[in-house]
Order: sequence, then C-alpha cells, then structure tokens
Amino acid sequence: MDIQSVLLGFLMGSSMTGYDLRKAFAMSFSFFSGLSYGSIYPNLKKMESKGLITKKIEIQDGAPNRKVYTITEAGKEFFLETLKSPFIPEQPKCAFLMRLFFFKHLSRQEREEISLAQFDSVRQLSRELESARPEIEARADRFQYLCFKIGLRYFENMAQDLSILIEALKDEQIEPFLSSEGENHGIRDQNSATHNPRP
Repeated sequence: MDIQSVLLGFLMGSSMTGYDLRKAFAMSFSFFSGLSYGSIYPNLKKMESKGLITKKIEIQDGAPNRKVYTITEAGKEFFLETLKSPFIPEQPKCAFLMRLFFFKHLSRQEREEISLAQFDSVRQLSRELESARPEIEARADRFQYLCFKIGLRYFENMAQDLSILIEALKDEQIEPFLSSEGENHGIRDQNSATHNPRP
C-alpha cells in the first residue's frame, strides 16, 4: 500500500487533522512501511485535488487554525478497492544483509563495529515500539494489535540473529563462511539461546 492508501485507511475511522494523522502514522506504519513523515502533507494535498478527501479549516482563538481532513465517498471506494486488490509479494529489503554478504572484505574490527551498530539500532527501534504499547492497547483494533505484536517479534528475532552473529565474529567462528574457498558456508557452533553482545 502507498502513503495515500494508508492515510485513507486512517480516515475511514473518523475525520482527522494533519497532526492526528502524523501521530497515528508514527505509532504504526513508521515501524514497518518504509514510508516517511515528509510525504504525509504533500499527499494530503494531492488527495484533496483528486476528490478523495476534503479539508475543513476550523478557526481557533489563541491557537493556530486546525485543518481537518475527511474522506469522501470516492475516497472510500478507492481505499476499499486497494485493500481488496490482489496482493503482490514484495522482496524483503535489508541494507545490513547486503553489507554482511561482503564482510570478507572488512577487518574483524570493522565487522564487529558495523554489527554492533546495527544491533543497537534494532534494540532502539524495539524500545520505541514497546513504549507505544499503552496507547496501542487502548486504541487499536485486534488486527492493528496483531501488527504491533508481529512487529515486536520481528525486532526480537532480528536482535537474536545479530547477537549470534556478533558472538561468532568475536570467536572467529564465521571465517569458513567468509572464505571463498571454504566448504563450510554456515556459522559453526551456533547456540540457539539469545546472546547479548552488550553488557
């Protein structure tokens, strides 16, 4: 789904201001969609010009005027058509895995530094998602809550895989995998338990 379909989906529930849409987006799609905050307002303008939404200016005393967006019947039809359209499987993308593939060209220290930076980044994203739990549990429907739970498991699994990788790098257990001539292309002696590379 593109950003316009996501915004229409939020507006299917009720009218919202740009701030409300941004907040809803931050609590949900920012963690797994790859869509950016910066694309929200330009696309609201495009959707208004297409007749998918309307905008109402609410005058406020002592505060900036509010722009309230409401989905139109045409917008509802467009959103439902998008939601029901055949699903096209997407190739998952991971910038870190693209680097890992060529790790043999880096020093041991460089490999560890990059892996630890990725691990810290994943843990931070997981903490940010977890911090939204109270509000998500209070507002989300059961399908939205499922997205939240799947998102948490995604980051937990990624952190565990990175922990195993970092321990292997420290113990030089991954060298056969990195060797172009080695027959063993796996990580030896992997422990299925989670290893925390940080104290």
